[in-house]
Amino acid sequence: MSVILAIVALALACCVAAIFLVRSSGLVYVGRTAAGWTSVHTVTLANETMRVLEVAGTYQSATYLDERWCDPVFPYHELYDHLFDAWPLGDGPRSVAVLGGGGYAIPRHLVAHAPQVERIDVVEIDPAIERIARRHFFLDRLERLYGAEASGRLRLHVADAATWLGDSDEAFDVIINDCFFAHDPEQSLMTVGAAGLFRRHLNEGGVYLTNVISALWGPEARLLHAQMDALSTQFSHLWLYPCGQDDPAYPDNNVVIATNAPHAFPGAWAWPLREGAR
Repeated sequence: MSVILAIVALALACCVAAIFLVRSSGLVYVGRTAAGWTSVHTVTLANETMRVLEVAGTYQSATYLDERWCDPVFPYHELYDHLFDAWPLGDGPRSVAVLGGGGYAIPRHLVAHAPQVERIDVVEIDPAIERIARRHFFLDRLERLYGAEASGRLRLHVADAATWLGDSDEAFDVIINDCFFAHDPEQSLMTVGAAGLFRRHLNEGGVYLTNVISALWGPEARLLHAQMDALSTQFSHLWLYPCGQDDPAYPDNNVVIATNAPHAFPGAWAWPLREGAR
């Protein structure tokens, strides 16, 4: 019996220690979502304090806690701003569909900093994620300050992205696919059929953007090449912004752009990659 009590006491001590460590790391929320255990906590990276959304051990989104709360934190989110390169100076896209809400970093950024975008549709499959974003990632603050939902400029949909697109008859200037299930991309949005769906829901000259976590070449590059192969069946122009170039054989974020218009994207790599880029 004493052995059992000792084990129980040790287990309780470990739990208390774990709780202390979690609290000391700035935990503000923990619970279950469709993708698994999810937490919201603060971290300090490179002397910057930010709040992160961690799903099944993977950072899904982040936000600054100061006046930059509508600014992107992740470098690949910043690269999404290249969507504005597709329009003449002083003009811009009028409608954007964002597939995957997460911490709603992209919609917050568009509402606050892209007044020319008149309609932003956000599709998030998990209502628990939307509730977390409202409370912990300033989605409610966004509405208080900008009234985008009340005015119809920001429209939030709890639905499967592929199903929502398939049931919709609307077209957009830009479609951004940021759907991940923890660290895995949503496979139904990486097929030839999905590429056709994106093409059908883009206005003339429209642009599709997505993030593909993959190496640029080598054994770990299969996902990127498969995605480019699928998109090439529907789009004539493919571009790539690689976030990690130090070791191109190691997986990293890669912002992929697909369009049927001859837009220019400064600094992007044209696909297929030239030998010089390798």
